[in-house]
Amino acid sequence: MCSIFDKVTKEDFMRATPSDLHLRRLSLLYSPFEAREMAIHLGLSNREVETILETEDPKTACFEILRQCRDIMVVTFKDIKEAIQIIGKTSIHILCKLVKGKPIYFDMEPEKWDLVPTAEHIDRLAPLVGKNSLPFLIELGMDFNTWEQISHRQNERDLVRLNQDILEEWRFKFCRMHNLKPTLREIARAFSNIGKNIKIVDNTLSDLF
Repeated sequence: MCSIFDKVTKEDFMRATPSDLHLRRLSLLYSPFEAREMAIHLGLSNREVETILETEDPKTACFEILRQCRDIMVVTFKDIKEAIQIIGKTSIHILCKLVKGKPIYFDMEPEKWDLVPTAEHIDRLAPLVGKNSLPFLIELGMDFNTWEQISHRQNERDLVRLNQDILEEWRFKFCRMHNLKPTLREIARAFSNIGKNIKIVDNTLSDLF
């Protein structure tokens, strides 16, 4: 049983409204067809769904379908759980994937984790992302439109360069736009949320602290 199973089965959680981040995580798990099936169950019309599918990139379409369900139909986690069941999926552990834990470890050594990443930090961290580029971008708080822009600039299909671009976009544009301080803490949390052990981050950057 996963560590956050108890949280996602509580009534208070089930009554809550999913955030954009929750919906982005959910949209990564399903195809546009599956998102369509969920949306129809949640009350969106066929016409509304088809309009989104015709005008959006497939990855963006999944998110937009789910976002409109939330915004128009005031969807809760309980509604999502039921919709997931309708399309024949196990719902509770899917909900676990939408709610990531925040390691207590980050509360230690603020002088390390509160550092703003440098170009050398980014160069070393980019290869660690591997093929998890899109989930990593999502965990950094960015959206599918940003993903499309960055991935379309990547003509060489260089995975490390793509991941560097993601980190640089977050560091120099996203955080400034949202008045956030870019820190290694947030990068490490994103790594943790895509299933990477943050000790890998720690060890990779150890001589730079």
